[in-house]
Amino acid sequence: MTPPTHAPTLRTTLRPWITCVVPAYNEAENIAAFLCGLCQHLAGLSEHFEVLVVDDGSRDGTSQQVMAQPGPIRLHTLSRNFGKEAAISAGLEEADGEVVVIIDADFQHPFPVIDEFIQHWQLGYDMVYAVRRERDTDSRLRRRFSRLFYQILGSMSSIQIPQDAGDFRLLDRKVVHAMRLLPESNRFMKGLYSWVGFRSIGIAFTIDQRRASTSKFNFLKLLDLATTGLTSFSNLPLRLWVGVGSLISILSIFYALDILVETLIFGNPLAGWATLVVAVTFLGGVQLLSIGILGEYLARIFNEVKRRPNYLIADKHGFPKE
Repeated sequence: MTPPTHAPTLRTTLRPWITCVVPAYNEAENIAAFLCGLCQHLAGLSEHFEVLVVDDGSRDGTSQQVMAQPGPIRLHTLSRNFGKEAAISAGLEEADGEVVVIIDADFQHPFPVIDEFIQHWQLGYDMVYAVRRERDTDSRLRRRFSRLFYQILGSMSSIQIPQDAGDFRLLDRKVVHAMRLLPESNRFMKGLYSWVGFRSIGIAFTIDQRRASTSKFNFLKLLDLATTGLTSFSNLPLRLWVGVGSLISILSIFYALDILVETLIFGNPLAGWATLVVAVTFLGGVQLLSIGILGEYLARIFNEVKRRPNYLIADKHGFPKE
């Protein structure tokens, strides 16, 4: 269990109003059974609950499956696939519960963990997040990449993002309000959860197997999300290349002095072509890499200043009738 960030204060509410935010993308094979099981479980925790499904531009009939389910279920269908970060943001904007639980629609997040979320919330924690005990279901490459990412981000950022913690978590109403105040378009939700602070604690859980279909979160999407996380929560790459550029400049000056002394003493022979080629290609590579890092930050700024919404809602369905 991850240690809390602040000392909590006990809450007297035993059965809070719960909103479950469920981002879904092409989950038609899972969603009906998932919603049935989730609603049954929530009914045992509170008389007041709702499930808010955010269909992130599915093309397999996910929305139709959701609309066919009974119970306190609302559906927001996005106009296209905007990504999981945007889908979660859309759900948080519409969530009305005293506590909000974010959970995936693929059965990998066990329902009994929600009970533990509520128990820790009653103990006074404003955010309770689930931490995976192991990553055996991930490929070796993905496990190594994830470990490296969190090590780099932890050393570069001023905030601490818990490793192996995902979007499966409970947020108190005050945390939801704080998340709504964050205006950026390049959203790395795990970083934003940590940035807003509040009294937080992590609990360990074992991820379950998917019931059907496969994960839509491939390595390229993971790499893009990691890049967003690194550039959104640290300026260290920019500062690092200032240091690299300064170091190369100093070394170049010493190298020039060395050539000058060697020329004055031994003359200026034709030899040295290989050294020149190596120096030019090395400096060219450093310059291109520096420009690439600057371009990545510039692209983030470009996307932010356009102020486009993170998502567009194409359709709504649910209760009460709108």
